[in-house]
Amino acid sequence: MQTHIEAAQMVFRRSVRLMGNAFEITVVADDESWAEEKIDHAVAEIRRIESLLTTFSDESQTNQINRQAGVAPVRVDREVFELIRRSIRISGVTDGAFDITYGSIDKRLWNFDRSMTSLPDAATAKSMVRLINYRHILLDEVNSTVC
Repeated sequence: MQTHIEAAQMVFRRSVRLMGNAFEITVVADDESWAEEKIDHAVAEIRRIESLLTTFSDESQTNQINRQAGVAPVRVDREVFELIRRSIRISGVTDGAFDITYGSIDKRLWNFDRSMTSLPDAATAKSMVRLINYRHILLDEVNSTVC
């Protein structure tokens, strides 16, 4: 879709569903093929990030970490390692209001998507919440591992 901005510039948009969300990518340019190429690059980058972090693929580094949590360290890409390190800092600054380890909860129990029709009972929720604690993440800088 395009909309006129100035005499030579147009707005090019593409709506796509990625990472379980609706994205609208917009490029302002005077050349449609250049704009479409930039939108293609943006989509490819979002897909790359999703492949590293998604919990919906057994192959993602996030799922590998979750599977091995408390059992064995998982070697991760430096980008993922630094993201986890930053997330731990944010968890500390927010006194745990943001906690990257919330993913330790079984998605069948607590998943904020359309398949979730009710909250778990209090006892079950309490037993699962005990798994959440960003302070339990162990980072090995030298080996770029997470445990």
